[in-house]
Amino acid sequence: MSALSAVLLVFGGFAQNNEIMAMKASGVNILKIALPVILAGFLLSVFSLFLNDQLISNTHFAYRKVLKNIFLSKPSAYLEPGRFIKEFKDYVFLIQEIHGNKMKGVTIYQTEQDRPIRTIIAESGEILSSPKDKTLSLKLYNGTIDEANPTDPNMFYKLDFKSFVLPPLFVGDEAALRGEVNKKTKDMSLDELVTMLPKEQEKKVRLRLESEVYRKITISMAPVVFILVGIPLALITRRGEAIISFGIALALVSIYYVFFVLSDALALQGTIPPSIALWAPDVTLAAIGGFLLFRVVRS
Repeated sequence: MSALSAVLLVFGGFAQNNEIMAMKASGVNILKIALPVILAGFLLSVFSLFLNDQLISNTHFAYRKVLKNIFLSKPSAYLEPGRFIKEFKDYVFLIQEIHGNKMKGVTIYQTEQDRPIRTIIAESGEILSSPKDKTLSLKLYNGTIDEANPTDPNMFYKLDFKSFVLPPLFVGDEAALRGEVNKKTKDMSLDELVTMLPKEQEKKVRLRLESEVYRKITISMAPVVFILVGIPLALITRRGEAIISFGIALALVSIYYVFFVLSDALALQGTIPPSIALWAPDVTLAAIGGFLLFRVVRS
């Protein structure tokens, strides 16, 4: 978006002040002015690819390891008031207030395979942590447990309790309990993703890995694509004001983002191959930009 705004601002100013016309009258081809900027956009895209592939992936993985260490050293730190907490396996928590180990307004959704969701609501509770086992439990007071009948969804079981202790909780799987952190697709570099692809047999996992590969590449190519569209668009609109340039950039980036999210969803669902779906936004914008640039140069 920064690259697009800069191009719109500079080239729009050229056109608004008739400097493009002066260049053409002096025999200067617009491509001579545009190509160095497009090349700079390409170099920026290469740098963005490095950021997405190496820096962001490694940082995201390091961040998750820090969170894991926090959980191992102080499990109660994982519970944050006012937001849905989904890090604990089979449980989703919503806690309104936390003061030390004391809680108020506790809502818990327990999800089990092949069973309806169990809802637990309690007025208050306390956190019972076990540093030795690196787990925590919640003791709840004055609440209810609601669960639908597995054979008849229209019938509910309701249980009132004065005190209730949840089983010990830990984040993730057994590896997490031992303090290990497995890499997710977002934590992997391109070479790690490409290495895993041939080994993975499950279709959904393969789609996720393949989509992540193309996502890293295509989102990194956005700067050069936006510059390719921005140059002719600026010459056509002939407006060099900062507010207008920023508004056009915001609109174009928003359209691109919606297109990209839709393509990503179709790729993950397997509706369209990731190689086609995730390249579609970049290729479409690049084609539009190339066509507009051709028209501007020929005019």
